[in-house]
This record gives sequence, structure tokens and C-alpha cells, in this order.
Amino acid sequence: MQEGILESERCNVTQIFETREEWLQAAVDAQRDVFKERTGLAIPDVRAGIGYMSKGMRSKAVGETLRPDAVADGRSEITIRIDQSDPETVLAILGHEIIHAVMNATGGDTRNPAKPSKDGHGVRFREAFTRYGYSGDAKMCEPGDALRAEYAALAKSLGNYPAAPITLADARKKKQTTRMLAFHCDKEEGGCGYAVSTTRVHAERAMPVCPDPRCPKFMESMLPKTRKCNENGEEE
Repeated sequence: MQEGILESERCNVTQIFETREEWLQAAVDAQRDVFKERTGLAIPDVRAGIGYMSKGMRSKAVGETLRPDAVADGRSEITIRIDQSDPETVLAILGHEIIHAVMNATGGDTRNPAKPSKDGHGVRFREAFTRYGYSGDAKMCEPGDALRAEYAALAKSLGNYPAAPITLADARKKKQTTRMLAFHCDKEEGGCGYAVSTTRVHAERAMPVCPDPRCPKFMESMLPKTRKCNENGEEE
């Protein structure tokens, strides 16, 4: 009977790790023996960390593995996307990327360092993917029931994943540094309705005036544009 991940001597981990990189590296080492037993392949020397994908923060990929020849010290580089914080999900992604690192150890596409290997998610990858315990589409990170249970136990043994949830959509939002003020040539006062926005600094220096020579209020100061609300306080 094959031993599970937690029965491996390498997996007697009780420490609560301070960083995600330490947690991930311990997770890689914890899988070495059982991965070799199930697939017949050895996990190479890899470095695991978190960050954005090589295509940037808008990439939909949740994990990526760079080949050894793309890294100065010759180690495959595994990156888990920074917004992944559920430990079992992180382990499932990590396991998928470990298989890419194993494939990389036998060569890769020299034209594209970010491409996992010449095999991609092909026959060799799918064979190791299935033997290790994953199921479904090899492009996904879906462990089978047995591997999922092992990852749940491994996550518990590694302690809390040292990361807080991150929402990339919020991280992409640019902080507004300048508040613009709106002015208009009020139609209700006989104006033409011309509108313009400017900063508070500029408005305090000189109030905007209506620039339309056809307007009865030509060159008169425009009024600050205010929001009109109904009796319920709702904007009209």
C-alpha cells in the first residue's frame, strides 16, 4: 500500500512558519518521497514563492513555473499567485507546478522561459498528473479525493498559511490624489449650461468664467455644480 504524504518521514512538520515562502518550501519537501513513489520521478531542486505571473497581475493563471535555464542559480522557480490564500488550494496549485518542475528537469522550450516544457500539459505531464492523484483536465489544479484529503492533512500539519486574503481588483484601483471641482454656467439663471472641472487650487486662484461669447453670461463667474436631492435624500 502506498503511504500518504503525512506518513513520509519528511512531513513531521509542526512549526508555524513566518513567511509564505517558508511554508511553501516545507510543502515541497513534504511531498518528495511520496511523489517519487507514485510517479517514479524525483522532484528537482526548486524554489517556491508568491507573486504575480510573468504576464503581469492581470494574468488569469494561479501558478507558474520557470525553467532552470531562466533562473541564474539553475533552480526551477515556482510562483503561486499572490491572491491565493486558502492553504488547501495553494497546495493543489503547488502540486500541479511541481509536476511542471519535474518536466522542466528534462528540458524545455528555449524560446519561452515561462513555458513549462516542450511537453506542456501533454502525455508525459498527464501521466505524472494522474499517477500523483490529480483528476480531470491536466490544465487545472483539481486533486482527486484521496490527494485532496492528504493536502487537507498536510495543510493542517504545516500550520496556518501566513497570508491574508487579497483582492486583486482592489489592488489595481488607483488612489485618487486630486479632487476635481465642477462648475457650470447655470441654465436656470439664464446661462448656456457650459460646464468645466478644475482643481480646488486653481478655483481658489481664479474662478472659472463662461467662455461662450454667445451666452448672456459671457465672462461671468460660473457657479459650483451641486447635486440635487429629493425629499428622501436620494440624488435626482
